[in-house]
Amino acid sequence: MTPHTRFQQLSWVIVAFFGIVVGETRASGETIKVLTYNIHMWQPKVDDLAAVIKASGADIVGLQEAWSESKNLELAKKLGFHVAFGGQNPTQRVPRKAHWINRHHMPQVLLTRHRIVSVRHFNAMEAKKDKTNPDLHDDVPIFRGGTLALLETAKGNRIVVFVLHLHPWGGPDNERMTNMRLAEIKGIQSVLKKHADLPVILLGDFNTESHHDRKTDYKVTRYLEKQGYTDLYRAVHPNVKTHPGVTCGKDGRIDFIFHNRHAKSVDAKVITDQQFGSRGYKQSDHLGVFGVVTVGK
Repeated sequence: MTPHTRFQQLSWVIVAFFGIVVGETRASGETIKVLTYNIHMWQPKVDDLAAVIKASGADIVGLQEAWSESKNLELAKKLGFHVAFGGQNPTQRVPRKAHWINRHHMPQVLLTRHRIVSVRHFNAMEAKKDKTNPDLHDDVPIFRGGTLALLETAKGNRIVVFVLHLHPWGGPDNERMTNMRLAEIKGIQSVLKKHADLPVILLGDFNTESHHDRKTDYKVTRYLEKQGYTDLYRAVHPNVKTHPGVTCGKDGRIDFIFHNRHAKSVDAKVITDQQFGSRGYKQSDHLGVFGVVTVGK
């Protein structure tokens, strides 16, 4: 093996891990369909959720509170998708509390028809107390864990996706809670900065509303906007009165799809009753958000 060959092999190892190719010719443009959905600790049946995803035509799906490993794998098999998630199954029966994490880690799941090049998991803060646990990243203080993946489409486009679930509780006037969510998103962005030359999609349950929807200083969405991210739904539907985009409760829009400058907003909608066969709030305490972006040339 020549030194040049060894250098080439080392270069491709670096590329596979970080998803960065110096001087790479950008692949042809294509449309990417994305869905994010908090499924309330696997409240929907696997077949029902698979039907919603299939009908949406999503290429990339981010699920929050998908804490059943067996159901995650069953869903991926029914869809014919690749799947990635962290966390672990509970070792004993526990009460079904909406915000109970402990050793469940509330895995945030990525499902996709695209090839998964690399994955990095971020376990929940509670899991970090167990020093024997893998995937401990003190630089990302995320409350309920997250999944970061580098994907490659059939056309050769590479996309970075982060599925998150930020800290719950507390409105915009609760400084302690809003600052915790801000710390989480800053930690996540510190990781995503390494992929700034690629299309980045950030999706999930943010547990906060948008500063574009209400005249209040929602710190997380304002921070992401300053970092160059676009709120896909609000970019497509700028009129808050005609398109409030409610995803949780009577008037809350807390589930988002954000993308960076290497993707362009095309379409977005909230999955409600009569859309994609969803049963709305009977299926979860959240509604799913579907969006379309373009990447590449």
